[in-house]
Amino acid sequence: MTSKDKVQRAALSLVARDGFAGATTARIAAEAGVAEGSIYRHFKSKDALMLAIYRRIKAEVYMAVMEEYDEAAPLHDRFTHIWRHVFAAYRADPDALLFGQKFAETPLMEMEGGQGHKEMARVLTKLRDDGVAAGVFKNMAADLLTSLFYAPIVALLRAENSGRHWDEDEILSACEAAYDSWALSERHQRQQKS
Repeated sequence: MTSKDKVQRAALSLVARDGFAGATTARIAAEAGVAEGSIYRHFKSKDALMLAIYRRIKAEVYMAVMEEYDEAAPLHDRFTHIWRHVFAAYRADPDALLFGQKFAETPLMEMEGGQGHKEMARVLTKLRDDGVAAGVFKNMAADLLTSLFYAPIVALLRAENSGRHWDEDEILSACEAAYDSWALSERHQRQQKS
């Protein structure tokens, strides 16, 4: 692991554990086992470091989602694939989820400018648009549907971080609940087709 990677991992862990205020450059350097000044060899500022971490997390989640993703698959299969891969990526690195949540509560989120979300937003928006066109998904604002997509993932993983273990059936049920939050009822689907 390079010193840059060590700095990023240390900062991510500190923010996840202690929040942004607790992640001082001195503590990041100590946790990474590097001199404090070496942080600035890799990043212009602490904010630049935090932005880089956030974008890296989002890129890694996107790459996990796109593994074997089939944009021509049925809507339910596509939704389930994306949801399960996002869940698995954050489950594999619980600190990444906590970092992202804490990052979203800071002014850095506005500085981020959507770069970290861009690719995942594109995939979810395409899925939503295809589902609306097919008369399967609700024609709701994409950001609201995205919130409904992520809410069960966050709830499950927060509970796991507190010691709860979810079995496969419970995870599948949460995924189906997320899908149901997007889907029109069967009655509405029939009405749209007639």
